[in-house]
Amino acid sequence: MNTLPPLPKDRLKAVFNDTGLRFTSQREVIWRLFEKHSNGLTIAQATNLLASKKISQTTVYRTVKALEGMGYLRWVHSQEGEHRYLTSRPGHSHMLVCRICSKAVACTDCDLSILEQLIASKTGFTVEGHYLEFYGLCPDCAHASENS
Repeated sequence: MNTLPPLPKDRLKAVFNDTGLRFTSQREVIWRLFEKHSNGLTIAQATNLLASKKISQTTVYRTVKALEGMGYLRWVHSQEGEHRYLTSRPGHSHMLVCRICSKAVACTDCDLSILEQLIASKTGFTVEGHYLEFYGLCPDCAHASENS
């Protein structure tokens, strides 16, 4: 499960201000919603949950994209083929996602430099980075499937 500590309001404000974006109450509400949903939300789900607060899908989309660009949200594939966005922190990591319960965990141990060099030499591409997502069963779901 994605269990990052809550981001203090002053830090969240600084994150927006550092990138030249205004920190608004709507952006804070959107961020706090994602913090509350540790398995992440799609943009459509977030929009539905925020409808009573009169926050538009456009505002949700733009805020999610801004937070993703800053490294504070990242996406994983949902079972339905959509992107679910989870809270994150800047820095390189890969996600491990349970295909049964959707629990997601970040893995920061990543040295794919040899694989990147091999791919570059075989394709002629200059590899600038990668995105990798692992899926399978979390310990709880694996244990439950063994006992059924």
